[in-house]
Amino acid sequence: MKKLALVFAVVLITTSGHAQKTVDIGIWGGSSTVWGDMDDNSAFETFNLNVGAYFRYNFNARVALRAMFLTGNMSREGAVEEAPWDFDKSAQDLTLQVEINYLKYILGRKKLRFSPYVTAGLGVSYFTYTFRPEEIYAFNPEYPMLQYDGSGNLIVPDPAEEESEVVPTIPFGFGFKYSVSERLGVGVEYQMRKYMSDRLDDLDDPLAHENETGVVSYNQGSHNNDWIGYLGVHLTYKIYIGKKICPAYESK
Repeated sequence: MKKLALVFAVVLITTSGHAQKTVDIGIWGGSSTVWGDMDDNSAFETFNLNVGAYFRYNFNARVALRAMFLTGNMSREGAVEEAPWDFDKSAQDLTLQVEINYLKYILGRKKLRFSPYVTAGLGVSYFTYTFRPEEIYAFNPEYPMLQYDGSGNLIVPDPAEEESEVVPTIPFGFGFKYSVSERLGVGVEYQMRKYMSDRLDDLDDPLAHENETGVVSYNQGSHNNDWIGYLGVHLTYKIYIGKKICPAYESK
């Protein structure tokens, strides 16, 4: 995380000397795919509508800084260890990303009207985690961490306990953008989110168990399994042009 932040700082410092000083706003729409602890993680099997907006500051024809907000549905149906599982919830996503164009691109300039690009940054996500022990325990009923009463019945905590989760994320992605007029641009992109939590799919380390050495956990720290993929299109509008761009700028 510290190394990633240092890279961003270096990029911003080295490009500030050639500031274009233009600002764009954009709207975004598309679908999301959740990869988690379930056995089958096929992409795009469920359409989860997500929408959002972003604010982009352009340093020059190559580098920009984007603040982006997305909100929408996260759902999936599948199985864990052959036990059925599903979840359906909403999630909000806020990121700050550096956007780097492969070709020189300036919205509204005919000679610089399209480019592939990549993005990367830091972010945070909000969602609710629902603890459903009666289903989680069904995955591994033989584990000694389960407790039974005197009649041999499984002791299950209160079901469906919800907790609010605010977790850091690592966003990155790639896309293609095209300028259709002096102020209007369109594009398509695919972005990923690495979650620093394992609770997005309501499966917080479902295969954890106890043995003679203690609790065995599979998803601690960086080994959790929750990722999100966003596929969508965006519409961008230039809201501030500032001073006339020096011709020498386009040769940078």
